[in-house]
Amino acid sequence: MREVVGVVFAAVCCLWLALTLVCQARTRVAAVVRRHDVFGLIPLWTFFAPTPGMQDYVLLRRYRTFDGRLTQWRELADAPAGGRPLWAVWNPARRHAKALLDASQGLLQLASLGRRPEEIELSAPYLAILAHVSAQPCSEDPCAAQFALVIQKSSAYEEAVPAVAFVSSLHEID
Repeated sequence: MREVVGVVFAAVCCLWLALTLVCQARTRVAAVVRRHDVFGLIPLWTFFAPTPGMQDYVLLRRYRTFDGRLTQWRELADAPAGGRPLWAVWNPARRHAKALLDASQGLLQLASLGRRPEEIELSAPYLAILAHVSAQPCSEDPCAAQFALVIQKSSAYEEAVPAVAFVSSLHEID
């Protein structure tokens, strides 16, 4: 029995790796796979992208308190600015920021594909961002959390105008 489970697990991992490799190119096959990737499990890597990132993602959050009041939208603070000289070589805090960036991009990609709200709310990027927002300290006494993604284009030639790209539902928290 243990051998069968090992073979099935290896087959699933090989299939996931194959689909990941197929989806790195912008082909029709990749588009079909992405359309059926309801939970956003197939990553998209752009290590040396031909077009650099020209926008920033800003994550906002607000809470509903037990008395029914909604708090103001607040930006989630990034890692402290400046840093240490060692961060040029080794910066473990960067993983956290990269995870939020990847989750934001994945969520916006799912939303742009016209997924139903129920599918989006069960996706890995949505749940990761919601868990992060729900774990933030709050001076209020929150009973529900909500987040929004704002895109701010960065250009040397134009003034950056933020645009709301996604607003989540309110979710009960502990």
